[in-house]
Amino acid sequence: MKLLRVALLPLLLLTSAQAGGAPEPAWIGRAVDVPTTPLCRAMRCTLHTVRENTPDTLGGHDGQQRTYRTASGWQLEVDVRPGGQVSGARLLRPGAPRGTRLTAAQTREAAAFLSALTGRTFRPQAVQACVTAGLAAQDRDFDAYGPTDPLSRWSTPAGWPFRARCGVAGAGPLGVWAGWRQG
Repeated sequence: MKLLRVALLPLLLLTSAQAGGAPEPAWIGRAVDVPTTPLCRAMRCTLHTVRENTPDTLGGHDGQQRTYRTASGWQLEVDVRPGGQVSGARLLRPGAPRGTRLTAAQTREAAAFLSALTGRTFRPQAVQACVTAGLAAQDRDFDAYGPTDPLSRWSTPAGWPFRARCGVAGAGPLGVWAGWRQG
């Protein structure tokens, strides 16, 4: 049974659009019950902590940060604005040593996460290329935390800037994230 579950996980992590169905609405800008999303059900997210933001919190100071753990070892941090709207999220591998690369399965999970979060299509190859570029940047500058160019940038019809980025271990945690005002 465990082998079957492991073999099916990459298929479960496909967004509905990638699987040929209607796309799931993006998490960003909506009130989302994260643990009930198809992605979190597939990754088996469990709520770990809820932190109320303060005026010293970077980004939205009047919301919350909800942290989930997944069965495969990710830490999912979700920024939630008053009213429950998601403004950004990060999928991180805490404690990964400098120079760590994502496995093929982790790369697929990261791409599926970014697709669910943003409603935009992210391919595993793009995530892997971003991490590779981040490691190359770190070779040139020890304190580099990923490539200077984001995976994607876009604006809402109202002109709000959004970015999707990746980071490499060492100067920060290994992972991917997207949201409003992501430099």
